[in-house]
Amino acid sequence: MDVDSSMASETTDHDPEGASHNSPESEQVEQPPSADSGSPPPPPPPPTAVVGPRTAPTYSVVNAVMDKKEDGPGPRCGHTLTAVSSVGEEGTPGYIGPRLILFGGATALEGNSAASGTPSSAGSAGIRLAGATADVHLYDVLTNKWSRITPFGEPPTPRAAHVATAVGTMVVIQGGIGPAGLSAEDLHVLDLTQQRPRWHRVVVQGPGPGPRYGHVMALVGQRYLMAIGGNDGKRPLADVWALDTAAKPYEWRKLEPEGEGPPPCMYATASARSDGLLLLCGGRDANSVPLASAYGLAKHRDGRWEWAIAPGVSPSSRYQHAAVFVNARLHVSGGALGGGRMVEDSSSVAVHEARNLKAPPKLSQTSDEWGEKTQEQLSVMHATGPASIWNCPVPVEIVNSLDFSNNG
Repeated sequence: MDVDSSMASETTDHDPEGASHNSPESEQVEQPPSADSGSPPPPPPPPTAVVGPRTAPTYSVVNAVMDKKEDGPGPRCGHTLTAVSSVGEEGTPGYIGPRLILFGGATALEGNSAASGTPSSAGSAGIRLAGATADVHLYDVLTNKWSRITPFGEPPTPRAAHVATAVGTMVVIQGGIGPAGLSAEDLHVLDLTQQRPRWHRVVVQGPGPGPRYGHVMALVGQRYLMAIGGNDGKRPLADVWALDTAAKPYEWRKLEPEGEGPPPCMYATASARSDGLLLLCGGRDANSVPLASAYGLAKHRDGRWEWAIAPGVSPSSRYQHAAVFVNARLHVSGGALGGGRMVEDSSSVAVHEARNLKAPPKLSQTSDEWGEKTQEQLSVMHATGPASIWNCPVPVEIVNSLDFSNNG
């Protein structure tokens, strides 16, 4: 998994400015009116826009419920955790609440992953996994409960460093690496529409991305399943593949996006905004150097795809981190720096304020920037410049499921 169990937190200085500032709300103390005053209290001042650092949400440990010890996932790395929306309406028969689906990962590492990195006979490029699993654990958001589930159907082989993304109430899984080497490029789908989940294997025609690990995958425009980069066991990759989930027969198509895209890299993150913007950030290049750059990928109305460098100062160089869009903001957390070091936990959250970005094609100059502070004082920079970025949205056709009528 390219994770060294001896990794220690990097000792970096905290931002003294971010640590010393208090939020504007904490500095304003409203004085009560005098008891002997006959006049009514003055009206409250009108709300003002918050400028500068904002208080970040705090993190807390959730003590989840488990009927049995094996219901919980336990320590592991290289797994995926995918949010799946609810099924039906709350209070009606057949309603299934929102869930988190954890699949796979390595429960142990053997040897030192920070060693030479020489590919093994299985092409694992320095990754020596032990205890890779194909287990599925479900976290019920409403009841705060973990459970280990055994879906119907044939599961994927044990793996880690794979990718997973949600298509409606289905979780699509591809790639990765296991004890026997690279996993096949097959698409596996965990269908969570019914009370008892079921595995399917998606039949895809023609050539595809091929076996790889450490890549990224996301559903763009609620329609296009995108797979980007990773490592094929020989070298990092920069290719882009798309599968249109609204068109059968399913087939992968290799894209040749215009513009300047990311270099060949692995262990990046990618997250898709609801209007069709895919933002890829970080990763590790062919020289094992962590990357700090961020790139947007989007589709023009005429069908062309285009890369563009995201504006502003991106988070510090990192790989094997996590990122997710919350409305218009991309939240980036954690990651590794190489050399047995990790991004310091207390300053690992960065946010890209993208609410004024209109979905793609081309990045122009803007003042949208990244903010990176401690969790206690997270800085978010707002756009004040031109908002003419990426104004050709992807045609959206909502896809809530995949059709398995001709699949196993």
